[in-house]
Amino acid sequence: MSSQPKNAFLVLVDDFTDADALQRRLAMRTAHLAGATKNRERGALVLGGAMLDSHESGKMVGSAIIINAASRDEVLEMLKSDPYTEGRAWNMDTVRIYPFREASF
Repeated sequence: MSSQPKNAFLVLVDDFTDADALQRRLAMRTAHLAGATKNRERGALVLGGAMLDSHESGKMVGSAIIINAASRDEVLEMLKSDPYTEGRAWNMDTVRIYPFREASF
């Protein structure tokens, strides 16, 4: 990880859509959440959660994440090392990374 100042990034990434994609995601979920917990503890992960096809079915189809990092490249490195990427749940060809600023209310 870089020692540069951290910026927030909004990440949207779709899961693969083949018949086995959800099973791969579920198989990697414990490892993914363990890594997410470590990233949260060190201040890199602000929040994250599953994108759903609908509230009624609750089927997970991707993830929405807010990450603190020095650069887009640092965000990509975090995503590449995530169990969801390594286990072929996330389709990295669909990843969208946006600079993000939280609104002050």
